[in-house]
Amino acid sequence: MKETGGKNKKGSAPVFTPRMTAAALLLLVGFLAAAFFDAWCGVQSRRMGYEIVQEKMQQERLLEYNKKLKIEKARLSSPQALRRYAGGELELETPKTEQIIVMP
Repeated sequence: MKETGGKNKKGSAPVFTPRMTAAALLLLVGFLAAAFFDAWCGVQSRRMGYEIVQEKMQQERLLEYNKKLKIEKARLSSPQALRRYAGGELELETPKTEQIIVMP
């Protein structure tokens, strides 16, 4: 038998080969990238949730404003309101019979 100078093959072999170290680092980088991606997705999901809530609130405000505008339009286009506006601001009056021209 050959003598190895007090070292056997098991004791002289390195625990981690460069290939194992590279694989471990690659695995660690992959794990960290997945963790950061998961955290980023969670943050984006919450941000989108907040934006959805804000847009729904905006939609409710706009629907309420639309209702008010429809009510105001109906009020302003009523015959009584038009008569009041025509007589007040526009200073119009109902035409007299001699002012009416009937078209053939």
